Amino acid sequence: MTNSQRFKFPKTVLFGITAAYVILIIATYFLYYKEPIIVCAQRMLIAQSIALVFQVVLNYFNYHSNNKIVIFATLFVSSMLLLGAISAFFNLGLMCELYGF
Repeated sequence: MTNSQRFKFPKTVLFGITAAYVILIIATYFLYYKEPIIVCAQRMLIAQSIALVFQVVLNYFNYHSNNKIVIFATLFVSSMLLLGAISAFFNLGLMCELYGF
């Protein structure tokens, strides 16, 4: 098997997570970038952009790796980062109201 055919499913999932980050950034902009919580939305967009850059770096390591543990470790780290980003997305209004930013 060649490098591109090994562990095809986990590598595809990682690219799907990258697409989910892009969708999450777009959704954050259209849903939360409004006047009462615009400062929190700006901070959230910056954090999501940094996470997207980190995700692209993980994709690079994952795509060029043949080692199973590296592929599954990058998949685990990526899924945990996406879980945190989704959690912050759904709780942004509450946290902004609670902490008064």
